[in-house]
Amino acid sequence: MALLRYHARMIIDAHTHIFPPVVNEDRDAYLQRDTTFRELYTNPKARIATAEELIASMDEAGIDKSVACGFGWSDAELCREHNDYLLEAAERSGGRLIPFCTIQPSDKAARDDLKRWASRGARGLGELRPVSQGYS
Repeated sequence: MALLRYHARMIIDAHTHIFPPVVNEDRDAYLQRDTTFRELYTNPKARIATAEELIASMDEAGIDKSVACGFGWSDAELCREHNDYLLEAAERSGGRLIPFCTIQPSDKAARDDLKRWASRGARGLGELRPVSQGYS
C-alpha cells in the first residue's frame, strides 16, 4: 500500500493595499491633500479597502496571507498615519497580513520611522513613488 503524501500549500497575495476607514469616509479631503491619491482615486468606483474588507476578500478567494502595502503619500504625516494603521491591522489579523510600510524619503525622520516600524513588525518597505514623492 502506497503512502500518500500531502504537501500543504499556502497562497500569498504579494501586492495589496489597505487604507484606514477614514480615508474612504473622507475621501475628498485626501483627494485634496495628495496628488497621486487624487490621480488614482478620484473615480468613486476606485475601491479603497480596509483591513477587514481585504480579509473577507481573502477568505472568499482562498488566500492565506497578503502583503499589505502602504501608499506612496507625498506628505510624511500621511505616511505615518497609514503605517500605524497597517501595523495595527497586521497585529489584529493573526498573521494573515504582512505589513510593508511606506516613507517619504525626503523627510528627515524617515530613518527613525523605519526603525520604529520594523520594531513593531513591518516586514518590508513599500509602496514608494519617486515622481510624486519628489526623488529619483
